[in-house]
Amino acid sequence: MSSSAPAAPADTQQGLFSDLKKERAFLFLLAAMQFTHMVDFMILMPLGPRLLEAFGMTPARFGSVVSAYTFSAGIASILAALFLDRLDRKKTILLVYFGFTVSTFLCGVAPNEHLLLIARVLTGAFGGVMVATVMALIGDVIPLSRRGAAMGLVMTSFSVASVVGVPIGILLSNRFGWQFPFYAIAGLSVIMWIAGFRMLPALHRAPTGIHMSSPLADFGRVLSKPAHWRAFGFTFTMMGGPFLVIPYISSYLYSNAGVSNEHLPWVFFVAGLATFFTTRLFGSLGDRIGLARVYGLVALASLIPLVLITHLGHWGLWAAIPVTTLFMVLVSGRAAPGMALVTSVVEPRLRGSFMSLNTALQQIAAGTASLIAGAIIVQESSGKFQGYGTVGWFGCGVMLVSIWLASGLKASS
Repeated sequence: MSSSAPAAPADTQQGLFSDLKKERAFLFLLAAMQFTHMVDFMILMPLGPRLLEAFGMTPARFGSVVSAYTFSAGIASILAALFLDRLDRKKTILLVYFGFTVSTFLCGVAPNEHLLLIARVLTGAFGGVMVATVMALIGDVIPLSRRGAAMGLVMTSFSVASVVGVPIGILLSNRFGWQFPFYAIAGLSVIMWIAGFRMLPALHRAPTGIHMSSPLADFGRVLSKPAHWRAFGFTFTMMGGPFLVIPYISSYLYSNAGVSNEHLPWVFFVAGLATFFTTRLFGSLGDRIGLARVYGLVALASLIPLVLITHLGHWGLWAAIPVTTLFMVLVSGRAAPGMALVTSVVEPRLRGSFMSLNTALQQIAAGTASLIAGAIIVQESSGKFQGYGTVGWFGCGVMLVSIWLASGLKASS
């Protein structure tokens, strides 16, 4: 898998790699890069109790810091849609991953809430473009017949982040302070950047007639297709439904369910360990019996733990672990068939621009959901949260809309 030999995007049955071992190594590298992004994105949420205390934040202000990351990623992804299909994928991902690494380090050295907010904006901008590029790479290199499984493998980065990254991050923050997890992520990202420089293949964009037009014309072509709009709506609701709940899980378990900061790593460890085995299973199942069908069934099942996790009483760790695990297994299980379904809607020549816009909608949906939930949730003087149950019911409604939208998505390749 040499970086010296450029390759053209391949949307054939065989894909770019004739050797499936090389294809798998390529996917593992993308998963490793995604892992650092996922830990960086996820770690702020379990650090919620410490940040609320350290900076005197309210739930709404904490939601704003979470949203700053996602909104920035969304805006950057929209801008990236104007040029992503015109650039070598390898050069693009190495550039934005470098920016992501530096910005993550800046999060750790931020001395106050305002500078942390700025650092999260920068990290989100680079991270959002990186995710779009990763998804476009998978669409370019992996044929549709194996794309669900490929998405499942890369998305195990979420599982590994939950099993390893977040628990270790919480332990590091408990021992050395909330800043230390960001230093660790930045250090690991340096290693991943070097690996990407050495191993990723160059994928030059073919000089077809469509790319002789202006970037805005490419942007317009993506937006001119009704199927793309349905896919965008699906992405927005797929991400927004659970993300009404996710940013506040740690704070709610700590404040309302009787789970201590010391025990929070176990919640994420068990949930992540379970998703490590199930995410790829759901992706492969989608390849066999239909991406939209698997998404709909798993999303429907996820409504049960969504309601449970937002209505937990003071039941302690042994109730929090199974409920959180079931929630994470089913919510992450939707992602592999869901994203594979989205990549199949767009024709290959527009995939980079399309995936940039799609990533933007993912991030904007997450940011919007965080702000809405933060406006509903109220923290009493006793420290307990009120309104989280209402957020859960709202999330169920959004999830049902995503199931309906998924049922109408059709593959173009």
